Amino acid sequence: MSTMKYILHFFLCFPLAFSEVQGQDFGGDKVGIGNFIKRMYTASPFNGVKLFQSEYGKDYLVSVVELKNDPAKPESVQSRIASVKAKAYASQYLNGSNVSTDVIVITTNERLKDSVISKTEMQEILKESSTGFVDGMEMLTKFESENKKQVVYIYYKKIKY
Repeated sequence: MSTMKYILHFFLCFPLAFSEVQGQDFGGDKVGIGNFIKRMYTASPFNGVKLFQSEYGKDYLVSVVELKNDPAKPESVQSRIASVKAKAYASQYLNGSNVSTDVIVITTNERLKDSVISKTEMQEILKESSTGFVDGMEMLTKFESENKKQVVYIYYKKIKY
């Protein structure tokens, strides 16, 4: 009877000893990507959208927003502004944008005693517009820039093909 007990014990425990246990990691990818992008930003600051692939082959769209560090504005207002800008950057990237330019020429005449001096000033106005919908952008991390003049918000979205 004792041999049968050992054989039964062996067949029950043997598969558990060599099985691969996997659990869900809700923050592992997020923390890893956040740290990677923060290091990348610190090395060479940038603003806008970039595409990244994690070490596990998952693709992400990342939107980086820089806002002036303004202690007078509440955090909720700063976060909302950053969220809207991140979605705007992502929409421009995914859906394209329309760019238009206007040139305004202003000429003024100035009289001095017996002469007239004409001054011409040119102003160029650039306008960019984008239409689209971006859902699922989630804040990845937020930190102050090295010079403490800006707060950097990083938003991300997993890209599904």
